[in-house]
Amino acid sequence: MNPTRVLFTVLTVVTATTLLTAIPVTAASPAVDSVVFFPAGNGATYSCSGGPPFVHSGHDASIGNCAFEHVGAPDGLVCDIPTTITFVHDTHQDTEDGRLCH
Repeated sequence: MNPTRVLFTVLTVVTATTLLTAIPVTAASPAVDSVVFFPAGNGATYSCSGGPPFVHSGHDASIGNCAFEHVGAPDGLVCDIPTTITFVHDTHQDTEDGRLCH
């Protein structure tokens, strides 16, 4: 068999294998959404896009990555991973302890 042809065949197989194994990994990595519970007072649940830092701004959603969901803990989730959530109001920021839910 011709050595050039063998080399070309090996390179084709390696390239195809690499591409086929990389495609599912890329497709299987969507953006991660997070649920954060802020336990102070009556408690509140926030839905956040992506991971920390978790920031909520009630006046300008473009500042933060978290949106208020409801008062109280989320149903069906365990919220036991310590994290922080920053609340932005006008020019003031307040970072508080929260719990990441899973």
